[in-house]
Amino acid sequence: MKCTKNSYCYRHTPELMNSKRDEFDSVQLQQQLSSFPVNHQKAIASIWSVFQQADEEQRLLILKGMLSSACTPQLSYLSSAIPPLLSTDFTLVFPSEIVNKIFTYLDASSLCAAAQVNAHWKKLADNDSLWHRMCEQHINKKCVKCGWGLPLLQKRKVVRVMKRGREESDLDVSNKRVDRRPWKDVYSERLIVERNWRRNKTTYTMFKGQHKSGISSLQFCEAQNILITASYDKTAIVWNLETGEILRTLKGHARCIRTLQFDDTKLVTGSMDHTLRIWNYHTGQCIRALEGHTDGVVHLNFTSRILASGSADSTIKIWNFQTGECYTLAGHTQSVNHVNVHKDSSSLVSCSDDGSIRIWDLEKRVCSRVLKGHMAPVQTAIPSMPGFYHTFSAKAPLQISNSSNSDDEDVAVVVRSRRSSSQSDSSSDCNASSQPVVISGSLDNTIKIWSLQSGECLQTLFGHVQGIWSLAYDKLRMVSGSNDGTLKVWDIESGLPMYTLDGHHSAITAVSISDTKVVSANDKGEVHVWNYGPHV
Repeated sequence: MKCTKNSYCYRHTPELMNSKRDEFDSVQLQQQLSSFPVNHQKAIASIWSVFQQADEEQRLLILKGMLSSACTPQLSYLSSAIPPLLSTDFTLVFPSEIVNKIFTYLDASSLCAAAQVNAHWKKLADNDSLWHRMCEQHINKKCVKCGWGLPLLQKRKVVRVMKRGREESDLDVSNKRVDRRPWKDVYSERLIVERNWRRNKTTYTMFKGQHKSGISSLQFCEAQNILITASYDKTAIVWNLETGEILRTLKGHARCIRTLQFDDTKLVTGSMDHTLRIWNYHTGQCIRALEGHTDGVVHLNFTSRILASGSADSTIKIWNFQTGECYTLAGHTQSVNHVNVHKDSSSLVSCSDDGSIRIWDLEKRVCSRVLKGHMAPVQTAIPSMPGFYHTFSAKAPLQISNSSNSDDEDVAVVVRSRRSSSQSDSSSDCNASSQPVVISGSLDNTIKIWSLQSGECLQTLFGHVQGIWSLAYDKLRMVSGSNDGTLKVWDIESGLPMYTLDGHHSAITAVSISDTKVVSANDKGEVHVWNYGPHV
């Protein structure tokens, strides 16, 4: 094909000519030509002009004649110079819509590699819509294609503002965006955090010496940078999460505090003095005391509408914030160790020293299902959150044990029993289910995953050598604390152990997890913090 003013071959398209600069550039050729004598310059220019004006058949004949007279050095030069000239950059040939569609099929690693090709490819690979799509596939869930998930890292900004010059209140300004970060930066930051989790790359701190007895419960908020712990010494302490500084100590209960929960405005504690107390933890003031249980309050959980409390008197009480009504759910035969409101306050999950887990219909105020399988008291039972995906199945139970050959690192040995020996792990990862489950921990040393729909035990996880007191999980991983002093991190989708966090030397009584932190406490009054943030 001969190039004309209105028609170009691929190599001489204006876009390609503007993007590529090589030794065949016309400017460089003219500079080299000027180094020869004038008579030679005219002869060479004439040869170029004749070849440029010739048609396709004549050009081929001229080239054949030149090749027949070329010596080995010239042929060697041609063999190395021609292949790069024949390479095709499809991004300069195809329409932009097709090019952008092709780039949507690349994973993050391939996009980063593409960005290093040249400036044009970098512009294409750094397209904000591509990285927005990548974030949608991975953030706060596991990608169905690659199996990777990235933490959300969403912090609500809570600011303190003055009302009428006197009172202070909290305002949520999470929806106000001062500036907009490129989606590639958003993805990169979360990828760093996820790699820290997978490689157990963390900074470790410990707070101790403030509680006079063991810690029974804790909760932390990264947005407010606070941690609140409850102790058997009858107090609750508000800490600065980063520095470990004590902000205030809450006193008022007559016996040990077993449970707590807080939101932006209030803290609720439950004690073995049979009462629950509602506090303004910003000031330390006790706002109200709730009485009704005939024995100690072991656990509580509240939403914007209701508060549920489980007691050693084997009952559960539901307190309605809006109407002030309180009613009792009876069914457990021993102390209720954990309660959790589920499905927009329409159901509740509880567990007890009687070894059972109960699912309650709060609208009908009856127990709809009893889950049995643990051989000892059940200390915690947490229903899955919306958008939770997993590969737990009754067809593929996991049996996990620890090797005792190393004192420095626990080696997990995983044995999968499957009905079909030919079924691969990769195929099971692609069949992730969103079926709601309950994950429970018991003093029989096991963690069980239950189907909320059928009540069937899907899998049992083994790993701890003593009873499990506390566990917490999100959409990517789970942390469990045991009486044996070990804190284990699990892959929540598959139920496989990742590693054990070292630091505790006594029974772990409370644990909580966020996108970047694991915070746990033990019966010696110590608080341990592992930070997996991007600046580790």
